[in-house]
Amino acid sequence: MLKTLIERFTSLESNDTDTVDAHNQVHAQNVAPSSIKLESDITRTGERWAKTLFFADFPAAATPGLLDMLTTHPSADIDISIHASPRESEQAIKQFERAITDLDATRREKEQRGGASLGATQRRLQDHKEVLAQLTDGSQRVFEVAVYLTIRGNTRKEVQETTNRLQSELMKKRLVTKSVDYTQDEGLVSNSPIAKDVLEQTTPMLGKAAGALFPFSASTLVEESGVLVGYHATTGAPVVMDRFDRENGYNILTAAKIGSGKSFGTKLLNLRQLAKDPDTILIMIDPLEGFRSLSDALDGEHIVVGGTRGLNPLEIKQTPTHVLRDAPDIDPFSQRFSSVMGFFDTFFAHVGNGLDKKERAVLGTTVREAYRRNGITSDPSTHGNSSPTIRDVIGILAEIAEDAAVFLDSVGTEAADPTKLEVEKWQERAADLRMAMRPFMGNGEFSNLAGETEVNISDEKVVYLDLQQGEADREIALMMQLLFDNVYQRAKETDKRVILAVDEAHYLMEHEGSLQWLDRATRHSRHYDLSIHLVTQELKDFFVHPRAETIANNCSMKILYRLPGLSEENRAKLGLTSREAEFIRNAKPGDRDRGYSHSLVSVEDEGTYPVKVTALEEEAQLIETSAERSQSNKY
Repeated sequence: MLKTLIERFTSLESNDTDTVDAHNQVHAQNVAPSSIKLESDITRTGERWAKTLFFADFPAAATPGLLDMLTTHPSADIDISIHASPRESEQAIKQFERAITDLDATRREKEQRGGASLGATQRRLQDHKEVLAQLTDGSQRVFEVAVYLTIRGNTRKEVQETTNRLQSELMKKRLVTKSVDYTQDEGLVSNSPIAKDVLEQTTPMLGKAAGALFPFSASTLVEESGVLVGYHATTGAPVVMDRFDRENGYNILTAAKIGSGKSFGTKLLNLRQLAKDPDTILIMIDPLEGFRSLSDALDGEHIVVGGTRGLNPLEIKQTPTHVLRDAPDIDPFSQRFSSVMGFFDTFFAHVGNGLDKKERAVLGTTVREAYRRNGITSDPSTHGNSSPTIRDVIGILAEIAEDAAVFLDSVGTEAADPTKLEVEKWQERAADLRMAMRPFMGNGEFSNLAGETEVNISDEKVVYLDLQQGEADREIALMMQLLFDNVYQRAKETDKRVILAVDEAHYLMEHEGSLQWLDRATRHSRHYDLSIHLVTQELKDFFVHPRAETIANNCSMKILYRLPGLSEENRAKLGLTSREAEFIRNAKPGDRDRGYSHSLVSVEDEGTYPVKVTALEEEAQLIETSAERSQSNKY
């Protein structure tokens, strides 16, 4: 075989030892198998088998990334080579001129005889004329292109099954492949790193069409302080990202159709972060138990939220001095007030028609007064005082309903004294608000939210906040918002890095009021070394409202798995190219036979990378329980 390769690579006879350059021998030795057995349609190379195909026909119109499905195919051992040689311009022009003459003659004949395919001939003639004009002015070139594909496997049967599957998938894209029967040795050489095409199974192709054959991305990202996200789907190079080394925030947005691998990939990424930095705190909020297996494997604190466990929506924590020093633009009290009002927006939207402007003004004044009575103002030094509760807010509303004039006088607003009619309106709205908040009173369904917080996550490394209690959507949305806010407050108290992973994040996007505080939270989270990881089934959840779109833009990293329904509008908003969008529309979902799932990883100021997300068996054992694996092979 070595002699054969030397002859193929150098065009020299193998016995011409005086003229065979030593470098050519080294090249041949590096790519040649240890042994070879040639058969008519397959080759045994060493202990493995290989079969080479050539591309015999291509679709009439080549779309970008035409061969991406090969370079990212689930078969782990596929080699592909593209040989492109430019034709001489004069030769190409003459060939097109002859083709135009022939097509014109065919057109006239069909016009005389009334051929049914006259329209197709006219279109081909016009296309040829346009290409000829481009060849003439030098804006286009013609290439002789040969594409070879070698499939390898441990057995002859494995290679043949992979070949049949590949040819079937390629045929759907009108890519016709044929086996290089009786010349499999030449096929191996033509598809070797030496880049010598001895088969010469070429097809004439315009330059733009030839360019469409090449994969859209070959660069990779390797950040020394990061963790492995996966391997480049085309080159196999590792993609290593440090979520905490981003200039514009540490937040991640993950989106995918259900069953595509997003939950597995999210858990895997967070597991690797904990392995890289054991001091990182991981907190997971999840209404569907998707994150529970990871929490159980890491012996995390499992906190069932709801029922009688108290959560205080008005709780405020002191902002560390170093954060205030390093980020003078932040206003912790305004952030907290915005969050509280966002909570009430969500609550009133669920129990009625939401808050109108006047009701919101009354409630906002009441909330500020509740903080003031506890000695809490915009001065950060007061934020260590005991926080007010919803019971306090309800009590103040009762005071306003009883005598708004006295209340307004006591709060000392700079506005002119209210008229009698205005006082009546204040009293009426305060009474209505207080009645609407009855679910927080006594044994009401939200009475656990009227007092102090009883969920303590300060001393835990891994926390799983479980919302799986059969609540209706409105309770899930409300509780998720509260938990998110509680974690945000707790992140202020630690000097450790915190990851907050939120599954089914669409619950946070349902109301404009809640979006306002979420926008602020994602913008300022980096000041507290907090990485918010939002996970959703539908990317459109982040484009239902301009603020939701802003939240998506606040995520400096996006990990997108299979999204077959990705619209052109959302593609443009994400800044994806057509080829990148096509990749995630056709991305392979993860399963254990394939061994990985596809994702598109976009990192701000770095690039966008097609990735195979794959786990070691030891990692998979931690992420998925045996019961979950036996139930489904899906990641």
